[in-house]
Amino acid sequence: MTAAKRPLKINSRGMLLGPVTAAAVAVTASIAGSTAFAADPDNPYWPCIQRKVPHISAGMMWGGPLVDESDRSWRKDAEMANLVETLSSRRLPIEEAEQRIDNYAEGLTEDRQTKLTLLFTGLLSRTNSERSEIMAGIEKFARRQIALSEKIKKAAASSNELQSKTGATQADLNRAEELDQQLLWDTRVFDEREQSLTYVCEVPVLLEQRLFALARQLATHLE
Repeated sequence: MTAAKRPLKINSRGMLLGPVTAAAVAVTASIAGSTAFAADPDNPYWPCIQRKVPHISAGMMWGGPLVDESDRSWRKDAEMANLVETLSSRRLPIEEAEQRIDNYAEGLTEDRQTKLTLLFTGLLSRTNSERSEIMAGIEKFARRQIALSEKIKKAAASSNELQSKTGATQADLNRAEELDQQLLWDTRVFDEREQSLTYVCEVPVLLEQRLFALARQLATHLE
């Protein structure tokens, strides 16, 4: 004797179970509104509203002397290398960073333009490096979300199929209930990740803005 299709009910954990599962509804809403699936044919794994700018060029930030972006000689100057690392840190308030630039520039007695330009070159290099790592992480995140969404959609389809098929057995309904529970968990994980995406997507832009502010401060000391 086959089991009757189960009616809609609430289990002991407050989860709605039945042929049209709460999980399937939540999944549809979550994925439909997800920024991780915004159409961008040029960058299919870039989930952010902000336009993807893979590399910041010197010309975007700097109006001073010509910059050779391949120049890594700033690394050989211990003071400059340390200053690049310090100024690039988002933990350092921008006002304090600007003051440190002022102190450094005022202490230069010769080759001021050359050294300030080289300092900007170091800041540009460090910022681009950090942004690249962050953007790679964002795209990895997007791939994981896409994979999770596919898992969710397949599980929702399987659950509904089991519950709605003619002659469903108790084993079918039990399996559907297991799928419902997993759907609710996976949907929660999906949503929590999506909520964190807004902040993560802002980080590359914040790095750009910081570099621009530092470049502007450096420019005030150019002759």
